[in-house]
Amino acid sequence: MSSIAACSQGPAEPVREAEVGTAVAAPLNPAPTDVLESSPETKADPSKKRTADAAFCKADETPIFACNFADGKQVAVCGLAKGGAEYRFGGEEPELTLFEDVWATVPYSGGGEAQIQFSNGDTNYIVFSRMVRTNFKEGEPNNPAISDGVIVERSGELLSFRVCDGAREPLPIQYDAANAAMKRVDELFTFETSKADP
Repeated sequence: MSSIAACSQGPAEPVREAEVGTAVAAPLNPAPTDVLESSPETKADPSKKRTADAAFCKADETPIFACNFADGKQVAVCGLAKGGAEYRFGGEEPELTLFEDVWATVPYSGGGEAQIQFSNGDTNYIVFSRMVRTNFKEGEPNNPAISDGVIVERSGELLSFRVCDGAREPLPIQYDAANAAMKRVDELFTFETSKADP
């Protein structure tokens, strides 16, 4: 199955790095936040974007997902040789590392979605790649909306929603690599990703 690609834009609302980078060290803002807008630099010149290189993944690991943000933070999901995958978030070095061995994917009309949830106590970090059709007129193209990002929830409450918006195009969830590293389930971990849709 092919992977979902690309990055989405949305209304700007800053998200503190603590909301995605740590689960314990700093209190999190319980109020939901909107998706982040692409940086003005990459909006003005899309050719400056390069594919995310999953720099947090080691040579013997398989990049499953990679994404960076305008504030310089990045996230990667790396398939481990022993099985399972690790979520790594931070700046130059990972500040938060979590393990998981289950991922989810569902098909949509004209698209689909994949998610991987990583838990730290009652806080869940969910990376996602999503494609949904936005035009249902017969005979016309479906005009897909494509987004990749990270959601943070605590006890079912949305804390943070970040869409990839750095200088590099995200590496969307790679289905083959995810299948090789983790068990697949058919029920998504959250439906909050619909906030990325236009």
